[in-house]
Amino acid sequence: MMKHKIITLSFCISVLLLACGSEPAKQEQVILKGQISGLTLPELYLIDLLQPKAGPVDTAVVGADGSFAFYYTPKMKGFYRVTISNNFALVTPLASGETVSVSGDVNQLADLKIEGTVDAVQMRDLNNFLRKNAMQTQALDQEFKPYANSPQRDSMIAVLRARFAEFEKEKVTTLKALIDKNPNSFSNLAVIEQMPDTETEYYLKVDKALAEKYSNSPFYTNFHAKVRSISQFAVGSEVPEINLPNPDGESVALSSLKGKVVLIDFWASWCKPCRRENPNVVAAYQKYKDKGFTVYGVSLDRTKDAWINAIAQDNLTWTHVSDLKFWQSVAAKDYGVSSIPFAVLIDAEGKVIGKNLRGAALQQKLAEVLD
Repeated sequence: MMKHKIITLSFCISVLLLACGSEPAKQEQVILKGQISGLTLPELYLIDLLQPKAGPVDTAVVGADGSFAFYYTPKMKGFYRVTISNNFALVTPLASGETVSVSGDVNQLADLKIEGTVDAVQMRDLNNFLRKNAMQTQALDQEFKPYANSPQRDSMIAVLRARFAEFEKEKVTTLKALIDKNPNSFSNLAVIEQMPDTETEYYLKVDKALAEKYSNSPFYTNFHAKVRSISQFAVGSEVPEINLPNPDGESVALSSLKGKVVLIDFWASWCKPCRRENPNVVAAYQKYKDKGFTVYGVSLDRTKDAWINAIAQDNLTWTHVSDLKFWQSVAAKDYGVSSIPFAVLIDAEGKVIGKNLRGAALQQKLAEVLD
């Protein structure tokens, strides 16, 4: 039902940890050390998340008392992972000249003491909060199960969705506070990854804070590319024109809908998330079509039959266009679309008022504008 967004940085994220090695070469520094009582693994492996399939950059032998140390000198700050058990992998930023320390018990890995750098502490705080947030949403799932096949199912879904929305609101507030506490922290690349990309202000804030110091970091450049995509459709900006054929072969320009509030909806018949979202868009359309709202559907389909069949099956009774060029669609390139569903909401003047608004969020925005 409800899914917790697991910490994923496009290069992973979790927290941290590592182990003790044999006598190092003199030029290498202790970059991560600690003691975790009860560890049973004989060795731990330090993985660079820029190249996770390349094997460990260092191996640490675990002492009888659970002590360990990794000796490694990164060329630049990055995210590194150490797997502690079958169910527990930890990640932290590491950099030359810094040492992160970890201590605790293998049976209480969620309570590890982590210190040594601002980044490591920030990662710890992030993961502690995400763990709490995940437990809350899991509890909601358990609360819903008895009603899955009950006549009260729909009413319970509404109640639980409202509570879930509160958890998500708390999540965004907490993530913003973490960023504000240490704006220049490299770990903010992990923090911001958990925030919806509708929070353009904070994406731009992190981008600006890290740009000069980490401009050569692949982790930062990947993030910066995402920020450029997000800011392309910041509130108040204008969108590129689209002029593609409808199912009858007639070209229909986006600008022909000027004067209406328009949801520019990139989708495809083969896209399962798109098809799951379609009922929400239909509901919004039916509710607000007589108040000046419409949808301009841009399909990334490859065949006309699949496209028009999906339109009929999902009861999508608005304007549809496509050049049937899949990811090579001219419109997709102009809008920087790399995944779907992707949607931009524009006002009657053609200015952006929202992006990737789904379900209740779309109806809420339409209510603000049209009710």
